[in-house]
Amino acid sequence: MSTVQPPLTGYYRALLRSYQSTANPDLAGTVHAFATPVEKGTNSQDRLWTAWGEMIRQASIRAPEDQTRLVDLVVALRDRGIKPDASNPHIIWGQVLWTGLPLLNAQMREAWNWAAPPSTSDYTWRNVNGFAARLTLAGIDFSLLGLWTIRASLEEKEKVSATELMAAAEWFKYLTKPIMQWSQDERQFEGPDDPASAPGKLLMEEGFTRSGFSSGRLAFWQRRIRQGSTQR
Repeated sequence: MSTVQPPLTGYYRALLRSYQSTANPDLAGTVHAFATPVEKGTNSQDRLWTAWGEMIRQASIRAPEDQTRLVDLVVALRDRGIKPDASNPHIIWGQVLWTGLPLLNAQMREAWNWAAPPSTSDYTWRNVNGFAARLTLAGIDFSLLGLWTIRASLEEKEKVSATELMAAAEWFKYLTKPIMQWSQDERQFEGPDDPASAPGKLLMEEGFTRSGFSSGRLAFWQRRIRQGSTQR
C-alpha cells in the first residue's frame, strides 16, 4: 500500500477515529461529514477513493468484532441514496453515488491484495477478511473475496498456516448459513468454468473442476479445516 497520503486523508482519518471513539456517536452526522467532500468536490472520484481507502485502513487495524460502527457507516452511506440532486446523480465508474457504493469494490480488492501474507501482520489479513465478511452479511456482497481467501488458504497447499486458517475462519464465523446455502444452490459467479472462482490445486487433483460454490467444495473445506486445526 502506498505511503503517499493524498489530500483529505487526514480529514477522513480524524473523522473515522472520532466516530469510533465517541461513546454515543452521531451516525447521521458522520454520514454527512463523510459524504459532503465527495459530493461537493470537483474531483469526486479521487476524493471517494481516499475516503474508502481510509475506511478500509481503519477496519484493517481492528478485530472484526470491533468493526460494527464501520459496517453501520457503509450501510448508512449506501442508504443515503442519490445526493445532493436526484435529477443529476454522481456517476463514478458506472455506479450511482451512493446507492451503488462506487469504488468500494475496487478498494476492497486492492486491500485484499496488500493485506495478504506475508506482506502484513497476521491480524491485518484476518481483519480485512472479517470486514469483507461482515459487509457481505450486511448485504454488501464481497463473497468472491471470501472464496479467494478460502481457496488460497485451503485449496492450494497441504499445510495450512495459522494466518491463513484465521482469515478463512472469519468467513465461516459470520456467514456459515449463507455459505451452506450457496453451496447447496451451487452458486456461481460467471458460470461453471469461471476462472476467478475456479477450484485450487489440491481440489483439482481430486478431480474437481467446477467453479463457484458447491456441496462438494464445502465438504473439502470442512475436511481441510479439521486437518489444519491439528497442524497449527
